[in-house]
Amino acid sequence: MAAVVRGLGLWALAALALFLPALEGIPGDYLGQGYPLTPGLVVTGPGLLRDAALATLPIAPVAALAAWAGTRWRGLPLLASPLVALLWLLAAATVIAPFAVDFGNTWSGIEPLAELFLHPVLTPLALVSLLAATVFLLRPSDPTAG
Repeated sequence: MAAVVRGLGLWALAALALFLPALEGIPGDYLGQGYPLTPGLVVTGPGLLRDAALATLPIAPVAALAAWAGTRWRGLPLLASPLVALLWLLAAATVIAPFAVDFGNTWSGIEPLAELFLHPVLTPLALVSLLAATVFLLRPSDPTAG
């Protein structure tokens, strides 16, 4: 049960760490306007938070599994950190992808992510915070304590 709680906690932190740079990276004139391909859906802060939570959802089972297995193998949280970071960047690409349409369809690969999301200060800060939380939350608990 503790592994599930740790996985859900890391998922919530990952969603928040994605939401804040996404809110900064998405051009401000989109807030209150419709999404580029679906103008009937309005871009709002809570909607971006929902999108970030849904996009980072795969982090929860990975983190829960790593927390559970970390009790048997102490090095697993460190090995899970790059996977969590990769899943977070994929989630960022998913959240930012709908906005790339308004900037031309010639972008490929990670160009929309690089142009619309990656920030020189916020993105490294969010990633470092997420990795620190990953190592902290997934570390094995001391079975002799308590």
